[in-house]
Amino acid sequence: MTRRPPPPLGVLLDRAAARVQPGDPGQARAPCEWLAAHILGCPRLELPLRRMERLAPGPARRLRAGAARLAAGEPLAYVLGSADFYGRPFFCDRRALIPRPETEQLLDLLLKDRSLWRRPRPRIAEVGVGSGCLVVTAAIERPAGRYIGTDLSPGALALARRNAARHRMASRIRLVRRDLLAGIRPSSLAAVVSNLPYIPTAEWRRLERGVKDFEPRAALDGGADGLSLIRRLLPQAHRALEPGGRLFLEIGDRHGPAARALAAAAGFRDAETRPDLAGRTRFLLAGR
Repeated sequence: MTRRPPPPLGVLLDRAAARVQPGDPGQARAPCEWLAAHILGCPRLELPLRRMERLAPGPARRLRAGAARLAAGEPLAYVLGSADFYGRPFFCDRRALIPRPETEQLLDLLLKDRSLWRRPRPRIAEVGVGSGCLVVTAAIERPAGRYIGTDLSPGALALARRNAARHRMASRIRLVRRDLLAGIRPSSLAAVVSNLPYIPTAEWRRLERGVKDFEPRAALDGGADGLSLIRRLLPQAHRALEPGGRLFLEIGDRHGPAARALAAAAGFRDAETRPDLAGRTRFLLAGR
């Protein structure tokens, strides 16, 4: 008995979009096209030219399986297994948050801090390293730095190590399982950078399905007021930073006054907040 070949790519894409969003397949067309382009190893804009192409059984099955995951609400980055950060690809799965544009802005603040990079070999720690996208990119962009990344999650650390190896930074970054900055010597760091969970628990419960059901809660839920881990980190960071050291934190958009007050109470000077590209308070900067 001869098996029927899979239908043309265009038909497969139509069916995938209808499966992902039956009421409005047009809205699901873009993620299905990104999925197909990833499977085929081609630019998304090339797909219309290949609409009548009949895929081999393997790629056709992968497209159907990926569409099923999208239909279940799983984020596209997890289905692809990859997400871009600062123009580079990073392995991405449910062990860590999907990289976001706000964290690229946090990295920019670190990279553009003149006082930090006047030091010959600044030692920099990322707390809550997740996928490793920030610390790996910092090591690429500023090779003069010495880098350490901490996380409590063994899964996240394994993913970060994979990304460090992908970008040939494994020998440049020390990745360790730590509770925040526990065990870091006093006055040994030039900078601390972190995107700790800052969403209040009540708000986490109301997050959209693709975030709440698939991204790790431990990387999102910041406790009753969203500041539970930040409150613990600030005195640890002040102790670990050398005189003149710098702190760079991503915070919730309503946390500005509370975060500045906590930084001052921990001993930081010149604590200030900065907006993200949408104009919302998003970053806390301070010096020791």
